[in-house]
Amino acid sequence: MAAQLLDKMIAQLIHSGSIREDDKDLYAYGLQQGLFIILNVLTTVAIGLISGMFWQSILFMAAYLPLRSFAGGYHAKTQLLCYLYSIMLTSAVLWAIKLIPWTNSICLGLALLAGAVIFILGPVEDSNKPLDQIEIATYKRRTRAILLFEMSIIVLMLGVGHNDILPGMSVSLFALSVMLVLGKVKKHNKERDFV
Repeated sequence: MAAQLLDKMIAQLIHSGSIREDDKDLYAYGLQQGLFIILNVLTTVAIGLISGMFWQSILFMAAYLPLRSFAGGYHAKTQLLCYLYSIMLTSAVLWAIKLIPWTNSICLGLALLAGAVIFILGPVEDSNKPLDQIEIATYKRRTRAILLFEMSIIVLMLGVGHNDILPGMSVSLFALSVMLVLGKVKKHNKERDFV
C-alpha cells in the first residue's frame, strides 16, 4: 500500500516535470524516509498521550532527535526493527521519567555522564552510512554544539528552578549515549569479524 502510494507520488512528480526520470529512485528513497520519520514522530506522540506524558514525549524528541541526527549510533538492520526499537526506546525513556525518583543531583550527574560519552564518541558511523573525514569533522562539531546548547539549557533550568524538564533532558541524553556505545560495539564487532 505505502509502496503504491510512493510510486504514484513519484509518477506525478515526473509527469509534472518537478523531477527527472533518472532521479526517481533518489526521490522515492527520500519520500520513504520522510514518511518513516513522520510515522516515528506520530508514534512517539501517541505513546506520550496514552501514558499521560505528552509534553515529556515532545521534550524527548526535541532533545534526542537533533543530537541523534549528527551523533549517529546504533542502527537496526531493517526499518521495521528500527521502528520497533524506537517504540521500545520511547517507552523506556517515558517509563524512566515517570518512575525514577529524580533529584537535581541525579539529573545533573546523569546529564554530565551522558554528555561526556556523547562528546567523546560522537559521531558514531554505521556501515549503512559510512562517513568521510570531512563529514566526521562536521558531524563532530555539530554534535558538540547541540550538546553544549542542551547542557546549557539543563544548567539554566536548574538555575531558575524549572526542574520539571531536567529528567526528560537527562534521560534523553542518556538514551543517546547508550545508542552511541551500542553503535561502537556493533562497528567493532563487524570490523573484528571482517579481519
